[in-house]
Amino acid sequence: MAINLLDMLKDNISGDMISQASKFLGENESGVKSAMSDVMPSVLGSMINFGSTDSGAGKMMNMLKDGNHDGSILDNLGGLFGGGSATSGLVNTGSSLMKGMMGQSMLGSVIDMVSSRSGVSKSSSSSLMGMIAPIAMGMIGRYAKNKALDAVGLGSFLRGQQSGVMGALPSAISNLMGGSDKMKNVTTNVRETAGNVTRGAANTASNVGRSAANATTEVAEKASGGIGRILRWAIPIVAILGLLSYFGFNTGIDAVDNAGDKIVNTTGNVVDKTKDVAAGAADATKNVAAGAADMAKDAGNAVVDAGKGALDATTAAARKALDGVKFTAGSIGEGMANFMKTGGKGDKTFQFSNLKFATGKSTAADMSEIDNLAAVLKAYPNLSIEVGGHTDSSGNAAKNTALSDARAATVKARLVAKGIDGARISTKGYGSANPVASNDTAEGKAKNRRIEVMITKR
Repeated sequence: MAINLLDMLKDNISGDMISQASKFLGENESGVKSAMSDVMPSVLGSMINFGSTDSGAGKMMNMLKDGNHDGSILDNLGGLFGGGSATSGLVNTGSSLMKGMMGQSMLGSVIDMVSSRSGVSKSSSSSLMGMIAPIAMGMIGRYAKNKALDAVGLGSFLRGQQSGVMGALPSAISNLMGGSDKMKNVTTNVRETAGNVTRGAANTASNVGRSAANATTEVAEKASGGIGRILRWAIPIVAILGLLSYFGFNTGIDAVDNAGDKIVNTTGNVVDKTKDVAAGAADATKNVAAGAADMAKDAGNAVVDAGKGALDATTAAARKALDGVKFTAGSIGEGMANFMKTGGKGDKTFQFSNLKFATGKSTAADMSEIDNLAAVLKAYPNLSIEVGGHTDSSGNAAKNTALSDARAATVKARLVAKGIDGARISTKGYGSANPVASNDTAEGKAKNRRIEVMITKR
């Protein structure tokens, strides 16, 4: 029975996982389920499109190997969407995969469409794409490993999945993911033009060759003094003598010597003309290639300009929206927003004041303060931060470090879910290494249990 990647992916994503994702993202479960129906074929479709060419299949084989996408992720999917460092790592890995295979622009457009169709936010749609991508890569990696596929075999396998996966997409997303056709047409036109030039050169050379042959025959007939019809056997002799004359031997027969000269001249002309044709073909090919390069450069500049314009517009809108956010007094959002408005001077470290984690766990019931921080980061897209987790000194030091790291990862995962690029956020668990108060009192311990955010770049 033939394997069907899309059906396999659907089988791996259980109802419990969708429920976990809904709670983590703060979305309605029915909306997340609807989004998943678009996300799964979109993720697979991008991977199939990426890996269906020879070069793409080679790159995907390297990605499978370098990312350890061997299918082991499929053996323990339970709780993977529930939050914490596992979910954060999953989203970050998947987002990176999707950007590499689809490009930022196309990925953003697909996310917009998924959000519009399902009713979930764009940031949640983005997180769902990130969650599904490593699982899909794990499926492909396990199949490639079990079948001992090389790059050629992988490309063939992915092409066989293309029609089924793309057919499961709504037409708007399917058309968008085929949006590279315009560039493909440019490439095809360039190739066709170069091909026409080459074929024209070949035809010209062929015509020149025929002309040379006719000239040789004509010379031979004249050399025979008009009796060629009777003495056709003499033509080979004349040709031989002509070749002798060509190589510098004087035959004593003017007609033959003249014939040799004419063959030499005709051959020289053929060579010269062929050289001219070849040079013309080379020049034409260079011109075509140069034109294609100019087109690509212009297109690239246009994309850059468009990207800058979109970024400026997005930043302006985010800062305007920030003006309407009512930050809680003393909250991290208020502190960082004021810091940036006043020119970014002073202490670059801020602390959550209302983010409370359950004892010994990395889950928090109220993440609204993280959401306010996300609003600030959207308004200032050049900011990069480190999220640091801290505990008091109670209990095992190693476990405290691991717990503080998991809590920092939870903050990052929430920020990514709200649309912040994970590359802007680093995390570290410090455990009880950096207390801000004495651990001898309950009040001091409470102050030491904290999550801090430090601006690392602005």
